[in-house]
Amino acid sequence: MSIFSKVAGLFSRSSREESSLLEGVEHAKAKRPEKAIEIFNLLLATPTLNATVRASALYNRALAFSAMDEDDKALADLQKVLTLPGLPDNVQTAARARLARLKKRAE
Repeated sequence: MSIFSKVAGLFSRSSREESSLLEGVEHAKAKRPEKAIEIFNLLLATPTLNATVRASALYNRALAFSAMDEDDKALADLQKVLTLPGLPDNVQTAARARLARLKKRAE
């Protein structure tokens, strides 16, 4: 890959979206779920968001909501993830497993 291609990638929409997603994940890992949710909300407000990034943002926002004991919001996000078309198998499996754990925790 040429240096020009690498630099151009920094400014592409998909690259920015993926960078924002990773930034949100880093905030969640650092136990800052509120900041992570803020970033995921901004991403999810993008109408042209790539389906895979949308699924990942919803899944990770669900994890952040769950960390804040907002299980109703986490459940809603996980259910949205499962309705997305063309969902990668690993995301679908992870969302179903997390959904089952949250439902069991609510019992």
